[in-house]
This record gives sequence, C-alpha cells and structure tokens, in this order.
Amino acid sequence: MPGPASSGKANATTRLALIASFAIVGGIALGAAGCARVPRADALARLRARGTLRWGGDVQGGEPYVFQDLRPGSGLTGFEVEIADGLARRLGVRAEFVQNDWQTLIPSLERGDFDVALNGIEVTPARRARVAFTRAYYAFSETLVVPRAGGDGVHGLGDLRGRRVGTLEGSLAYDLLRAAPGLDVVLYEGVEEPYLDLERGRLAAVVLDNIIAARYGLPRRASTPSPSAPTSRSSSRRWTARSPR
Repeated sequence: MPGPASSGKANATTRLALIASFAIVGGIALGAAGCARVPRADALARLRARGTLRWGGDVQGGEPYVFQDLRPGSGLTGFEVEIADGLARRLGVRAEFVQNDWQTLIPSLERGDFDVALNGIEVTPARRARVAFTRAYYAFSETLVVPRAGGDGVHGLGDLRGRRVGTLEGSLAYDLLRAAPGLDVVLYEGVEEPYLDLERGRLAAVVLDNIIAARYGLPRRASTPSPSAPTSRSSSRRWTARSPR
C-alpha cells in the first residue's frame, strides 16, 4: 500500500557507505535448507499442473515493488508484479499473488505457502543459508534521513549516539544499526511509520533502503496533488562505497 505524500516538513539525507542488493528468493529450484528437498522437475511439474506461479509479497508499504493501483478497476502494480508476470509467462502459467507480511516471507516460503518470494528481499549470508536466491536484480544503498531543522550536525551514525533511530524490523538497516555503538534503535513493522514519527519529533533519524526513503521519507509531489497539498524538495549529502559481494 503506497504511503501518502509527505507533509510540509522537509528532510535532509545522508547516504551511508553501504551497497547491497535485492533478489528474488527462489523456492522452486532448490527449496529451503534443512527441509525435505523437492526435485526441480517435480516442483515444476506440480506448478504447471496447477497452472499458477504463486509468489509472496507484501503490499503494505510496497511501492514501487508491489502496491495497489488506486485508479478505478485497477489491480496490483509495481516492477515486481511485472517480473512475476514475466516469470509465469516463461513457465506457461499465470502469476498469482499471495499477500504475506514482509518479515515472515522466508518462513512462509519454507513452509510452502507459495513458490517464490519476490518483494525487495535483501540478500544476506543468513538468508542464503536458508533459501536459494536468483541473480540479484536491484542494487540499493542505505539512507540516513534526519529532519532539515536541527539535522545539519548529523553526518553519520556516530553523531546519533544516545538518540532514537528508527528502522524496519528484520531489515539489513537494522543489522547496520545494531552494530553501531550507543544508538537507541526503535523497530517498526512498516516503512511509513518511522518517517511519521520522525516528523513528529519522536525520532532523531531513520535508516532504511534508499528506494524506501525516496518514496516514504522524503517530501515529494503526490501523483494527483490537491491545491493545498504541500510540496517541497529536500537537500541531500550523499556518499557511497561498494560492499564486498
């Protein structure tokens, strides 16, 4: 579910020195580590007999991956919707979306609730030990977002010691914050809520993937703005460095 356009309070951003990647989690090809493995041919045969490729994702805060198109009569949209449709066509079946909380996508995949999980899932060693990933199809960096008012002195996590920093539970950003000393890390279940708390002064900063920050954390013009809808631009200070692959 795409978030509303941000309110008039502008934010500045500092991009942290980290590059990682998103990828589809493939449950069809190899299955889950530690579970009974199903031969690839058998799994594909069952999928084709069923006539659908069931893929798991979460529309809550899912822009631009998978979210509800608000135009009358429209369904789901997003670039992962297009990827799923393309995969299904190659297999000669129809794509079928299965709503699932983002944080439990991998356990649900291991349980067999769907064939693949496809929802901006960050590739980490711990996840590689459990499921098979395809080749990465999206690269991202982590972005530190602070309020424009009072945020000029924040250039990195070291400037936030003893202060509250919000992020998404189960995310790579959470792992990054957990490794930084002295932070009061506040966990959220959705991607919109931490930015709302940042605007309300309940947080000093938010760290999440840059594509999430761009759509939910930084002021942007709504697709159909009302005459009174506030719009503004954020200033930014950014630097990136590639992490080991």
